[in-house]
Amino acid sequence: MDELAEGALKGILRFLGLIIRALIWLTYEFLFEKLAWYIGWPICRLITFNSLPREGITESERASGTTQFMVSMTGLLSLVASGVLLAQLTGSTL
Repeated sequence: MDELAEGALKGILRFLGLIIRALIWLTYEFLFEKLAWYIGWPICRLITFNSLPREGITESERASGTTQFMVSMTGLLSLVASGVLLAQLTGSTL
């Protein structure tokens, strides 16, 4: 009987692990690849005087890996910087 309960518990834990991995992947996919791209793209265009990235704002899949990374990191860093600035302006402590 103990082996049956142990097998059921392992099955439930495997399923929960799968759900958690899927949520982590979706979070990465949405936050880093999409949201950060859409925030970082206009910032990169502004900084480079409308020359880089050459891909349009909706063409992140066509960009090279380096371009995707740099634009997304720019967007992510600007999000973090905006959050820190907002926290400082409202008097919140970090």
